Amino acid sequence: MRVALDLWINGMMMKKGLLVLALCPFAALATEPRQPACNAADFFQTQPDLTVGRVVDAGNVALVGERAGCLDTPQDGCRSGDEVEPGSSLVIGSRWNDYYCVQVLPPGKAVVGWAPEQRVMKTGHMADTDFSSWLGQWDGSAGRVLEIQAEGDTLHLRMLPAGGKGKGTLIGSAEPMGDELFLGEEPCAVRASLQGSKLVLTDNGQCAIGGASPGGVYSSRAAAQRMERLFEGVGDR
Repeated sequence: MRVALDLWINGMMMKKGLLVLALCPFAALATEPRQPACNAADFFQTQPDLTVGRVVDAGNVALVGERAGCLDTPQDGCRSGDEVEPGSSLVIGSRWNDYYCVQVLPPGKAVVGWAPEQRVMKTGHMADTDFSSWLGQWDGSAGRVLEIQAEGDTLHLRMLPAGGKGKGTLIGSAEPMGDELFLGEEPCAVRASLQGSKLVLTDNGQCAIGGASPGGVYSSRAAAQRMERLFEGVGDR
């Protein structure tokens, strides 16, 4: 009887093992990491933890496109055709293997692609900021202007009409968590990241402010004006 019981238990264990092996390929497919998206169409909706930075070292950087396998092994036809000059300003997103998904910022051409990690440097959080750094107007692409005002510890973020005049549309109100601000009303969700004189906005793809997503990189108008006064002072000497 004991021998028969042992044989039955062993048989059941073998069947269980075979079942696990049979299911393993499906489990692997379900959990296998996939290369993140990296394109201009939804860059500020799909890229987590965006950080401003720049291209470093000598020589232009040839961006790599989204073609499958291009970030694993070099292949013909992987380059997007866009090259970025040293010193160019970037916003840096997802990392995959030895590449970062980047978008080139003005005055460069606003192209998106994968850049070798050794050729980019994140600089966004190097500058010291405080509560007052949030305040004022912020200039984005295509003439977009954000305005941030404070009421106590709460910040109110609005998208102003073209030219920056008028009341504009309230995106949301919240208290900042250090250099991060999470706001918006259902179904819209917006994250604002304060990075020195830059403000990086990302959203969940359900925020149509003035008919368009508010996502993008905005420059502090107050910081730009301070720099202008500084250069004017140097020129007057």
